[in-house]
Amino acid sequence: MRLSPRVQYEGNVQVKCRNGWVKARGRDLSLFGIKVSLIGGEECKNKDWVKLKIELKKNKAVINGRLYRKENDSVVIVFDEDDRFIADTIGNFLNVRVKEIKRCPYCRNQLTDDAPKCDTCGMPLDFTNLNLIKTLRRVKLADVIAGKLPEEIKEGICREERTEFVGTCSQMKEVFDKIRKYAPSDYPVLVLGDTGTGKELTARAIHERSLRKDKPFIVINCAAIPKELLEAELFGYEKGSFTGADRRKKGKIELAEGGTLFLDEIGELPMEVQAKLLRFLEDLSFERIGGTESVKVDVRIVAATNRKLSELVEQGSFREDLYYRLKVLTIELPPLRERGDDILVLAKYFLEKFSREQGKEILGFTDDALELIANYQWPGNVRELINVIRKAVVLTDKRYIDSADLDIDPMKVSKSISGKGVFNLKEHIEKLERELVEKAYRITGGNVSKMASMLGVSRPTVYKLMEKYGLQNPI
Repeated sequence: MRLSPRVQYEGNVQVKCRNGWVKARGRDLSLFGIKVSLIGGEECKNKDWVKLKIELKKNKAVINGRLYRKENDSVVIVFDEDDRFIADTIGNFLNVRVKEIKRCPYCRNQLTDDAPKCDTCGMPLDFTNLNLIKTLRRVKLADVIAGKLPEEIKEGICREERTEFVGTCSQMKEVFDKIRKYAPSDYPVLVLGDTGTGKELTARAIHERSLRKDKPFIVINCAAIPKELLEAELFGYEKGSFTGADRRKKGKIELAEGGTLFLDEIGELPMEVQAKLLRFLEDLSFERIGGTESVKVDVRIVAATNRKLSELVEQGSFREDLYYRLKVLTIELPPLRERGDDILVLAKYFLEKFSREQGKEILGFTDDALELIANYQWPGNVRELINVIRKAVVLTDKRYIDSADLDIDPMKVSKSISGKGVFNLKEHIEKLERELVEKAYRITGGNVSKMASMLGVSRPTVYKLMEKYGLQNPI
């Protein structure tokens, strides 16, 4: 099994070395390098620093690199770019190419459609994931062969079918785990969370993983329908039951027969409707308004609210018996501000999605934009993030979204865990130090003397820096 994901690449490439531009033909493309056949002789010498002009689908990229070794009539060029550039260019291309060929770029086994990771080798398949790229740079090939993979590689990015329902943090992994466990049963599920955290997406995920997935998924927002009409919307009515009822009408519960009924904002349900819903949950039967016939249906209830139902129970505005009937199985969604790196994962996903929709070639975010996104409090949660990214994509003419493109007030960013602000100089210096040390490590292959010369520090300092950032001497 390969350490770096690799696919066949048979496109034309231009390589610029000390003797000028040389035409080449691509052979194989990996996340960190490319193998090419030079056309026109031995113009490029081993270890030359080069530039490549390479076409990645509709995008043309210029990539810095160096000649690593020669293999008969081919040369291997290692890319000398930071992780974000690799993710935005090579990573994006690999994602598309792997979906086309449906083969794992590590072990070459067949892949199922839209698989988040290979079923055979277990390696994740999202090559735009910065955490994956950073880890692949450090892990040793011997560890891969022995199956001793870091947890972040084995687990990969937990994506739910490339939708807004994306998560890598421990809270979201717990949510996904509960969805998988709750889906096969028919018990009610109560989804709790702030506005915009993805309660309807959670309900849909439960439905789509259940035995009811081929049956209807019906949504009703209890807060959006006038109280006097809500009972009729839920349970339906008979002809002549009230003025204007000129025919029988089925309610949402009946329309969801065999499937799932999602009651959003159930905390807004009037008390009289709560009583009728409770009776329905007891034996799955009800009477339409104005009717005497008992209608029995097979429906699963998933309810959601952004309010604390326990407090509503204490206030007397929500039935205690209904509360306990609904909370058999509970899922609590964390606010976006508590989801760590998920914020950037989501921002990147929406940028890709909206860029495609608008027909724009936007490669990513600038560092200052990412800093602002990561530290903003996001009171509107994922819904607010969607609107901010969509607006930025529509309005910008740049290749990279910067902080000026984002409709975010920088004075409203949160504080970091350490209590220091987002513009803390020490934190920025340490971040730059790490990037430079890791880059020097890659370029020199971990040669301490060369790293010391390149970084302008002593050998003992290099050893300390390598230890600080988890870099090991090559064996």
